[in-house]
Amino acid sequence: MTTINKGNNLNTPVLQAGYIVADDGYEVLTCKATYKCNHGVAAGSFNRGDAFGPDPRLKAHKISITYGSNDIAVITVDYIGLATESEYSLPNVSGSAALTTEPLTNHPKFFVAGSSGGIAGPGPYSPATSIMSLKPYTSIFQGDNGSIFELTDGGKFLGFYEHVDPIARKLYQKTSYLAPTSTFNGVIYTTNSANINTFRDFIGKTMYQRGPDGFAYLLPSYYGSIFQAPDEDDQLLIASAHFEDYGAIYKITYELRYNAEGYTPLVYSSTNV
Repeated sequence: MTTINKGNNLNTPVLQAGYIVADDGYEVLTCKATYKCNHGVAAGSFNRGDAFGPDPRLKAHKISITYGSNDIAVITVDYIGLATESEYSLPNVSGSAALTTEPLTNHPKFFVAGSSGGIAGPGPYSPATSIMSLKPYTSIFQGDNGSIFELTDGGKFLGFYEHVDPIARKLYQKTSYLAPTSTFNGVIYTTNSANINTFRDFIGKTMYQRGPDGFAYLLPSYYGSIFQAPDEDDQLLIASAHFEDYGAIYKITYELRYNAEGYTPLVYSSTNV
């Protein structure tokens, strides 16, 4: 059957009315737009990264074509972009707090004197009295609350063996405690592909500000501005990241871990100078 065309030739895609530009509240824009054109010109009319004519902040990242009747093709283009001229979106963050099992020797008060609210106290320790012997050790030494060590200046912690004192005996043979831990999960978008490799190199490093030096904020301002333990160790650890490519914009999903006692710079490098 011969096709009879009426009206203007659709030799170039024509944008259809009704498209919607949405802002997610974190300065990320999305839009789904449809175009109509003749079958012969549909393929290759759009490419990833092409700007959206009415709003060049938006760039194409996904394209589909439906070849309909009467030689009419419908092209659907998904666009994404940032609302501002910044190369970063705002951080979209959720958080959780829970308890995790830690060795009792990791407790911040473990080596604080019992008279000051601590647990085992500092050395040197005296010969043990709550327990007289403990194989295979020829001599053992005792700190506060029935804590037993292999050496007078500490060495290996061997456990708690006080069973008379009503307070200290609550620690009898305890080896762990429940420590609070917090995790923040966030998402940012960036228009600069170099930021992907930059962020990758942050994994396993710490920060005491809302973001690494020279990079986007990873936490919103209402979380606070400085994250330092009493001894000024960084309290935030950049634990993981996942990257997605949307053509002209890149999504970074990440996890931050918060430790009230901080992460020692002897082990972890900081992203804040």
